[in-house]
Amino acid sequence: MSATRPRPRRLINGVIEDVDASVLKLGPEFDVKQMSHDGEEMPLIALNLSEVRLLMMAAMRQRRREMNGQGGGYDDMEQDDMDEEELLSSNQIVRKTQEYLSIFARFRDEDTVSAVEHILKTPENADLHPFEIAQLGSLSCEDAEEAKTLIPSLANKKSDQELQALLDSLRRYG
Repeated sequence: MSATRPRPRRLINGVIEDVDASVLKLGPEFDVKQMSHDGEEMPLIALNLSEVRLLMMAAMRQRRREMNGQGGGYDDMEQDDMDEEELLSSNQIVRKTQEYLSIFARFRDEDTVSAVEHILKTPENADLHPFEIAQLGSLSCEDAEEAKTLIPSLANKKSDQELQALLDSLRRYG
């Protein structure tokens, strides 16, 4: 299978649909507007690896507190002195996911992740799809050419100069 050819994807109802990230044809999970469980329309949220890492760490801290009978809320999480190793679950999938995120998440602390999200969601970047935003926050692209190679849908949205300025801003945090 060629690298430029879209990969087929089997959907739940058995229909095969082509997936092609270069034109943001990513499947129903990545539609910009999703339907919630109660039938309300809601925007797509795509997380970068650093955001996923923070959410998993927070969930593990909360689970640990509940198991220890401490209760506690979200505000107490920053005061916990648990290290990542201590928070790893015995569940092999969770442990492997956390190991992956510990290696590949670009940004480590909540303030940095928030600053990066702010940069990526400025009005100048309003034309970016949530998938593109998540990819830019996850990948450590050196230059505009590399970013457009890894995220082909950016080619028609940002000039090389605009994209390079965005990458340079992100690099200051990582």
